[in-house]
Amino acid sequence: MKALVKYAKGEGNIEIRNVSIPIIPQDDWVLIKVHAAGVCGTDLHIWHDQFPYWPPVIMGHEFSGEIIEVGSKVIDYRPGDRVVAEPHAMACGSCELCRQGKIQICAEKRSPGWGIDGAFTEYLVMPAVLLHRIPEGLPDDLAALAEPMAITVHQVSERIRINCQDFVVVTGAGPIGILAAFVAKSMGASKVAITGMNACEQVRFAVARELGADYIINVEKENPLDRILELTRGRGADVVIETSGAGPAIAQAIQMVKKCGQISAIGIGPRDTVSIPWNMAIYKVLDIAFNMSSSYTSWDRALSLMANTPKTLSALITHRAALDDWELVFQDLTEEKGIKALFFPEG
Repeated sequence: MKALVKYAKGEGNIEIRNVSIPIIPQDDWVLIKVHAAGVCGTDLHIWHDQFPYWPPVIMGHEFSGEIIEVGSKVIDYRPGDRVVAEPHAMACGSCELCRQGKIQICAEKRSPGWGIDGAFTEYLVMPAVLLHRIPEGLPDDLAALAEPMAITVHQVSERIRINCQDFVVVTGAGPIGILAAFVAKSMGASKVAITGMNACEQVRFAVARELGADYIINVEKENPLDRILELTRGRGADVVIETSGAGPAIAQAIQMVKKCGQISAIGIGPRDTVSIPWNMAIYKVLDIAFNMSSSYTSWDRALSLMANTPKTLSALITHRAALDDWELVFQDLTEEKGIKALFFPEG
């Protein structure tokens, strides 16, 4: 079968290879036929050698698919079931974090796409315990968005509180930022403002507005802090969801949120250290939630939201491509000419 493989450490070092269909490695794993696989920012970082990975490895961790074969100890699933999967394979199950149900931050975790073979291919194997059924009526392409939606649901609805009629600001108009605006409105926010740069005007701002953003703020054309204070009559936002990872946006999140407001920190920055107005955060008595990945409970909530929303999420999918076109797709996403790309291994 055809697969997109990161075959060695370093910049680039990605190619299409023919590999064998995997064999179920343990009795509680399943073999899945991939229907659609989404490209994450992590995949772009692996391309540029900016994220941990263990080559050679088949890339991709966002996917929807159909179970083809189950191990002898799998009792909850059978061939023909349509599923998605949490990318938390190889968590040890015995450390303090795993025992608390926080397998997403277990030090032993090796997610598909960088730690074990992933979904940019025709078939992959996954532990059955990480699977979630796709609701009836939710098509395969939208179901492949379950992982970024689960991340967003966890970090916007489980880690912080959005109350009815809150004013919410989302900094960053990438896929997670746009989904954060969508989830915030779904939770009852009265108004949502989203920020971004000139490149976002190509595609992202229009889709953000379609999925719920009330105000679009291009930070290269206007001062976002001044605009938010104007929109809130000097009070500040109830909640700021930081998805950009950019130092200036992180600092401004503290400035533009109200006293006793909340910040959900999602964006990972290019450097480990970011300068922020620490004392201001203390004087404002802010609640800041730092986040990583998704929780078990966020997946079924995400799938239910996707299946039952009156808004179509298909506008997020700007690229539908075969694996052979991976380099063009990666380049377009890097240049922000798209939002979410899907590979269809069957063509």
